[in-house]
Amino acid sequence: MPQPAPDQENRAARAKSRRKRLLLILLLLILTLGTALWAIDTLLAYTLCRGGRWEGPASDHFDGDRFFNLEATRTFGSGSGIKWLLGAGERGHYPTVAANEHRPELAPEVDGADWECTMINHATVLIRMGGLNILTDPVWSNEVSPVAGIGPSRHRPAGIAWDELPRIDVCLLSHDHYDHFDVDTLRRLQQRDKPLFIVPLGMRALLEYHIGEARIAERDWWQTVQLKDLAVTLTPAHHWSNRYRGSSNRNRSLWCGFWIEKKAGPAVYFAGDTAMTRAFGDIRQRLGRADLAIIPIGAYKPDWLRSHHISPDEALQAFRTLGAREALGCHFGTWQLGYEGYNETLQDLAAARGKYGISADRFRAAENGRSYRGRAARRRK
Repeated sequence: MPQPAPDQENRAARAKSRRKRLLLILLLLILTLGTALWAIDTLLAYTLCRGGRWEGPASDHFDGDRFFNLEATRTFGSGSGIKWLLGAGERGHYPTVAANEHRPELAPEVDGADWECTMINHATVLIRMGGLNILTDPVWSNEVSPVAGIGPSRHRPAGIAWDELPRIDVCLLSHDHYDHFDVDTLRRLQQRDKPLFIVPLGMRALLEYHIGEARIAERDWWQTVQLKDLAVTLTPAHHWSNRYRGSSNRNRSLWCGFWIEKKAGPAVYFAGDTAMTRAFGDIRQRLGRADLAIIPIGAYKPDWLRSHHISPDEALQAFRTLGAREALGCHFGTWQLGYEGYNETLQDLAAARGKYGISADRFRAAENGRSYRGRAARRRK
């Protein structure tokens, strides 16, 4: 049998050697890329997308490691963040405007039986009562995202320009999601006013990491922070917490609403972010009737979003359960976080008011820049 020529043997050996080198280079590239992705993933989880954490005894909503809701989460079919991000074609229209229709009208002082509430955007509300200026979940950034220029973008300006915002005495933070916990805004607020931050369990560490040393009161559900003759009580909500992908950091910090009450004065309830929950009945039973309830009405379509949000119809049900004298609908209008369009939210709210026989002046969709006022009822129970 004829033997291969030496040149053929050399060529075959060289080709085999090249294949080995290419394979080795490919493996090194894969290893390098994998290492880089792992390093970036780890870095994000502990820096830019860092979450809060709580260490303490177990309770009826904390298992010693993670927080959980009072009742099982309702399911409305499958859904995911990727599907949500890619669903732009299914979303209703959200107009982009350069100016709001209303300008804030702030009283020189709000005390006694009076309350004043000015809608800024989404869940950011300026509540004035008891001589204090109280700000909820402040966001003045253009995107609700860990990185500027990426994520859901603003469709209308803040109802109060930052330079026109009065000095803030108290800042309430309901949970750690980017549309409620905006690092850039919180840094500016701390540098400018150094307010008292009131946060649920696990969020002190997150806040201090981003803004440094600050005045922070960290509390559990039903615990109260006393501010002279004003009391702020953290209330249960049905939601979740996480600032990064996956489940490793999920529910390490608590979420809540806030009940703000002045002695012999008004009571204002800010629901934060929540799905339908028996907590609304618990709040009514334990704390009474609010003069004003601020309830979310946005980010409810597709249906799977309602596992941790409420629709306008459900917001009206919550309003009835709470027994509040009047309400403002928030969590809509500035960033489109659900598939529903802007007018669709307003139409669904109007339909729900008709369904439950609630007048438009008792439950209004809050408009950026508009100030609302009222007085405490004589009897709250």
